[in-house]
Amino acid sequence: MKQGKLYGVSVGPGDPSLMTLKAVSCIKKCNVLAVPRTNGENTLALKITSGAVDISEKQIEYLDFLMIHDPDKLAKNHNYLAKQITVHLDAGRDVAVLNLGDASLYSSYSYLCRILLKQGYQVETIPGVTSFCACAALLNQSLTDVHEPLHILPASMPDLPSALALIGGKVLMKSGRALPEVINLIRREGLNEHSTLVADCGLPSQHIFSNIDKATDEGYFSTILITP
Repeated sequence: MKQGKLYGVSVGPGDPSLMTLKAVSCIKKCNVLAVPRTNGENTLALKITSGAVDISEKQIEYLDFLMIHDPDKLAKNHNYLAKQITVHLDAGRDVAVLNLGDASLYSSYSYLCRILLKQGYQVETIPGVTSFCACAALLNQSLTDVHEPLHILPASMPDLPSALALIGGKVLMKSGRALPEVINLIRREGLNEHSTLVADCGLPSQHIFSNIDKATDEGYFSTILITP
């Protein structure tokens, strides 16, 4: 039996209309939709997808990723989830792993992609609109100036103050529960007037904070743009 193919499908930041034609076409032809989730909750990626594609006949395979720091437990979890997918691939079913934003940026799919490529399975990654590009477009704002770099930073990184001192534009992602601390740091570094926070970009709950001091508990889907 011919093996199925794994697709890492980027569904964009929130607005279903930002999904690419290629992403929509791929989802339509795949038998199985693999949906990363944490804490047993339905994912936003699936909701976005349902706004652009009829998924009523699709088989949904939930992938329960652990949110921990133990490398051994994480590796075990990733290998277990990869086996969930190989059951379908070995049966000849194509699998689309849904990814918020772009599948190549901070995606859970990337761990599975490495494992399954190493095992010899066919894999294709379909790019999409990143959250920070969608935020910049929403603000009619350029992320960079001529000859200046753009730094994409996880807000939980150990030495964030040094990263904020780098020349060029900055994107802060994955603030989560640390958002109040991140905002305090931006204030201490004197970057308030250069910073904008967008929460839930492209979703009905979307909110723009040009004064980031007013954004203290905006949740996981918050992106901070700091202009050069």
